[in-house]
Amino acid sequence: MSDTQPAHHTKHLPVLAYPFNNVAFHLVQRDDGISNGTALWLGAQVLSVYLSAEFKGKSKTIETGTNNNISVLYDTARPKAVELGSGVGLMALALASLGYDVLATDTMHVCASVLRSNINANAHLVPGRVHVRELNWGVNSTEWKWDDNVSITSPAPLPRRGDDSRDFLAPPFDLIVSSDTIYDTALVAPLFETIHALSALSSTTPICPPSSLSSIEASPAPPSKSSGTPTCKPPIIYLAVERRDPTFITATFRRAGEEWGLLFQRVPEKRLRRAGVGVGWDAGEWDGVEVWCGRWDGVTGAVK
Repeated sequence: MSDTQPAHHTKHLPVLAYPFNNVAFHLVQRDDGISNGTALWLGAQVLSVYLSAEFKGKSKTIETGTNNNISVLYDTARPKAVELGSGVGLMALALASLGYDVLATDTMHVCASVLRSNINANAHLVPGRVHVRELNWGVNSTEWKWDDNVSITSPAPLPRRGDDSRDFLAPPFDLIVSSDTIYDTALVAPLFETIHALSALSSTTPICPPSSLSSIEASPAPPSKSSGTPTCKPPIIYLAVERRDPTFITATFRRAGEEWGLLFQRVPEKRLRRAGVGVGWDAGEWDGVEVWCGRWDGVTGAVK
């Protein structure tokens, strides 16, 4: 992280040249007061560095190619990730660089103002595909549409964009990620209901017994070939949060387990440091940022 600055020092910059591994993403951001999601935040920085270190050298690829003179590896059956609250797109692009096809989701405002343009501008730098779509956490999952290339949750079909000939990214997903999205009590239930629904859609029926998920490892599963059909084990989940209010964060993760069967463990800080988080930064620059790893227990909670 020595080549980057903490997000709170760069809010005033309209464009970020953001080094990540062997490439530099150019990310437009807007600190316009309309939405928190149009600027970069610390959680995305920390989570992208952590997963990059954990996944490094573990991606399975079977075909080599080049893209704009940049050597990349392509997998004909890449694992799929879905991100909730993608913001300026750093995390989605980071996962795509690590071998994932990524469904990057956010509000319509964020998608239109920064996310879609940032993904399009940097797509040539990564081997994985990134699709951008609106996902309103307040819409019941029974009303979600996976064949609309603009919005999953719009009540009426929206005008299609010019790329609707491609395959749509839809469940099952191998990985669910979200960063900087747990800060408001009113958003907790919609967020976890959405994560629960995505987990259920990515698992078989009947679902797994809770005993098979009694232990959650604090290390991610590396990118690997997906069969394209739901599997017994629900997708792994990574959340990055800032512990501004310790009581609220503790209660939030307890509630996730009790109400939705989303069982989380905090990734130890020493593991984050070992992955390179905070390298080159002053000691206090990322204080309070935590990464939590979890899975749905396969039983608790009715799908929305």
